[in-house]
Amino acid sequence: MASPLSRRTRLSEPLRFSAGMLIGGLLGVGLLLPHPASAQQTAPPGHTRAVVELFTSQGCASCPPADRLMCDYARDSSIVVLTLPVTCWDYLGWRDTLANEKFTWRQRIYAKLRGARGIYTPQAVVNGVAHMVGSDEKALKKTLATLAVESQRRLPVGVAIVRDDRGFHITILPGEDSPRERATVVLAPFYRERTVSVEGGENTGRKLEYINVARDLIPLGAMPAESRPETPMTFDLTHGEALPDKTDGFAILVQSGDPSAPGRMLGAATFLMPQ
Repeated sequence: MASPLSRRTRLSEPLRFSAGMLIGGLLGVGLLLPHPASAQQTAPPGHTRAVVELFTSQGCASCPPADRLMCDYARDSSIVVLTLPVTCWDYLGWRDTLANEKFTWRQRIYAKLRGARGIYTPQAVVNGVAHMVGSDEKALKKTLATLAVESQRRLPVGVAIVRDDRGFHITILPGEDSPRERATVVLAPFYRERTVSVEGGENTGRKLEYINVARDLIPLGAMPAESRPETPMTFDLTHGEALPDKTDGFAILVQSGDPSAPGRMLGAATFLMPQ
């Protein structure tokens, strides 16, 4: 049964991955190219201080307060917020219309890596390392403040996104203080806003509002451990690759480890299509 704060489930199923899940959508690393003067760029590299991933479900009565809280935090341009709807409660009378099994696996991996016996919703994971009930604003604020001090108020790897008529140029810029560890560059296309009228399960009759709802998590490539500021990485994406299925925004995440064992966030940035 659901607690007042969250709904939990045990890690009763093995973690399974196929090559398509882990490297599906793999794109080649392009050369660093000059960008047209008319191109549009996101916030300066190194501006992002935190990535907050919310694991939520339309089938969980405890989740709407966390969903609303993420809408507030998404207004902070120094925080990358991603809503990751999971499938674990689909059997309770309502199938989440936005859920992706990849997000459920990602949450289970996080739980396994920290030695947890199960997963729960709503759950917020900050910078890949800290977790708390997604509606616990006090805990989230404390974690963000602590991580900001530890990271000198920014993530160590810069991410620049430049758009032109051909698509997007993504540049990964290791800083002087960047950790020398292997990392994965991930594309997360998302819908900026979604409203869902729930017709079954614990949230029957409720209209739920979401922000930055991820559609997918697509590894673009690996950042070698020996990366240096003088050797940035560049990825070139077409508009269709960066914004599939009528998504209107995307995030680029640089996370230590690989999809089977994700670690701390090293860098991130988002792009939003003009409204």
